[in-house]
Amino acid sequence: MKARYLVLALLPFCLLVATAYAQWPPIANGYAVTTNWHGKDVPVGESVTAWAGTQDTSVTQVEFKWRDPSGELIWDVTVSLFGPYTTSNVPSGVPEEIVEWSNKHPGFTIWYATSTQVPDLPGDWGVQAIFRDPTHVGRGHDTTKVAIRATSFNVIPEVPIVGTVGAAAVMLLGIGLFAKRTRRTV
Repeated sequence: MKARYLVLALLPFCLLVATAYAQWPPIANGYAVTTNWHGKDVPVGESVTAWAGTQDTSVTQVEFKWRDPSGELIWDVTVSLFGPYTTSNVPSGVPEEIVEWSNKHPGFTIWYATSTQVPDLPGDWGVQAIFRDPTHVGRGHDTTKVAIRATSFNVIPEVPIVGTVGAAAVMLLGIGLFAKRTRRTV
């Protein structure tokens, strides 16, 4: 009986985690952003491409704000949209997440924008996509802002030359030497 309550208590959490992982499905509501590394660790020095998409025909530009792990704004790039593409048609080079969503949801007309940068510090990076319509009249001092979407990715240090496999081999060798020395002293 207790197991049933535990499963019922964990079910909403699991649904929340499954929903939070997907970055592109919100495009069905008008705006979305993701990266080509979504859900994967990025080695230091690898290029990351942020993809923004919208169905809003009044949006003409997307401003990409790239923030480092400390929250400092590192790159601020404004680009024009390209397209339109009607799903299941997508631009070349889009992440697999966009391709999969597009194949499951034919008939949506989407305009795209991209920005590519090379993060050089390990840690959690963030990218904001600010969708802009120069004719939009809104409240506040920035009247061109229509919507903001954000995503993040984790940059990890890469072991030079030997890579991950080499680092694992060196660790195993070290454990073996430690075990051998420990046996001699006992």
